[in-house]
Amino acid sequence: MINHILPGCRPAPLASYLKAMGLVRILWEQKDPTVQGWWEDETFVIKTDLDQTGLVNFFCEEYAPTPIVSPWN
Repeated sequence: MINHILPGCRPAPLASYLKAMGLVRILWEQKDPTVQGWWEDETFVIKTDLDQTGLVNFFCEEYAPTPIVSPWN
């Protein structure tokens, strides 16, 4: 597993914190159920099976956003 340091994800402000949590959720649901995330010196780190190229390719080519409204609701 590879550690990726994400300096753009900080614990404050709240939007940056939620961005980091969203990244972990998306990766866990759509690509790597073994992904882990933690804060280290005010910077978010994720551990995943994807290398840097695989991570970029996932978000650029494979990522499918969660629908805001389900058509049957």
